[in-house]
Amino acid sequence: MDMLHTIFLFIHVLSAVVSIGPLVTLIPITKKMEEADEKEMAGYVNSFKLAIDVVKHAGHVLVISGAILVIITGWTWKDSWIVLTLAVMFLSIAFLAKAFKPTLQTFGTSGFQKEDFIVKLRKAAWKYIILLLIMLWLMVAKPMLW
Repeated sequence: MDMLHTIFLFIHVLSAVVSIGPLVTLIPITKKMEEADEKEMAGYVNSFKLAIDVVKHAGHVLVISGAILVIITGWTWKDSWIVLTLAVMFLSIAFLAKAFKPTLQTFGTSGFQKEDFIVKLRKAAWKYIILLLIMLWLMVAKPMLW
């Protein structure tokens, strides 16, 4: 049981890193977008989409491994840090669905406004990073509020 816990804990931590890491790289990409021509911009947009896909799929592994950890440890679904983590997770899922895709879909259309596009992506990336860091803190600190 101890080895099983260690394996799933490693998978859980690794998926947390993979779900946050690409987002951090998006901030410098938004800076490079400011000076990019149309061809370079297309590459940056594709990089952005790929990073969001990586984050999304790492999040799936994160959720599954987290659920397994709850099942094989003494934690319960009613523990405050788990309830709060799940609440922030659902908030972040809703945010991820609405924050990036609609903005990214404007690229190459008549509604594309480069400056507005960059600002929206940068703000969304920071907000999502903050949500993920809140979840990370909850999982590490495990505050027992009730």
